[in-house]
Amino acid sequence: MPVGLLLGVLSGVFIPEIVIPANESIPYFIALMLLTTYSKLDFKEIKVSRMPVFMIVFQYAVAILSYLALYFWNPLFAQQAFICLICPVATSAPVIALMLGANIAVLVSFTLISYVAIAILAPFLLPIVGGTQGVHFLATSWMIARQIIPLILLPLIVAYLFKNYLPKADSFLQKHHGISFYLWSITLVLVIGKATTFVLEQPSDMIPVEIGLAAISLVACVFQFVAGHAIGARFGNKVAGTQGLGQKNTAIAMWLAFEYLNPLVSVGLAAYSVWQNIINSTQIYLKGRS
Repeated sequence: MPVGLLLGVLSGVFIPEIVIPANESIPYFIALMLLTTYSKLDFKEIKVSRMPVFMIVFQYAVAILSYLALYFWNPLFAQQAFICLICPVATSAPVIALMLGANIAVLVSFTLISYVAIAILAPFLLPIVGGTQGVHFLATSWMIARQIIPLILLPLIVAYLFKNYLPKADSFLQKHHGISFYLWSITLVLVIGKATTFVLEQPSDMIPVEIGLAAISLVACVFQFVAGHAIGARFGNKVAGTQGLGQKNTAIAMWLAFEYLNPLVSVGLAAYSVWQNIINSTQIYLKGRS
């Protein structure tokens, strides 16, 4: 995984004209990763349990408190912390969780709840944290729904149909679920490459501010991985808790930032993408060694 991170950085520096368009293929990689991952899922275990509900309440409470704590010091940093914390879970989180040996049913439940929550609450919360007044509820909700349907629900439905009506296809997916690792590796290179390109495009006089934003995102990232681990330990599913809170869909967060917040917070979100992939890469490496 260090190789993947290095390739991502180098590609963002030297071939951004290839990396940026190639990022358009990421949703297809994620959909295929989720399809192979869901083939290992026991659909009877998907339910709204205490753990995902506790995680979503914790996530939003900490996001609001962090914003209030930082606002009088630096409103921009307050927005950075808020968007990093309120950002919904990455669609690829179940894939990483399965690689790390988790029971992904709880994480799938949390993923669905996470996107419903952001679609409902974001239009109300964004104006409060200093974004554009009059956030259009339906436009924001529909944009997020467009992310959910192809990337989460469609692979889930196809996996369910395979498991119940096409057992040979389901068996094929289960035997070849290891392909998720290689698809994720390609996705890692593309994401890190795009994040690197984005950071390099910022003006040089903003470097001190950018470092501050990246530092805020690092603190938010580490905090959420640690908090998720603690919550997961409480409910008997450490990996699901860790990935559920720590791994974020920074693409949606960047869209929200550009539309309703100070666009500069997207620099911290690009950094968050790097931080979370470093942590995930380390986890997978250590899991492989063990």
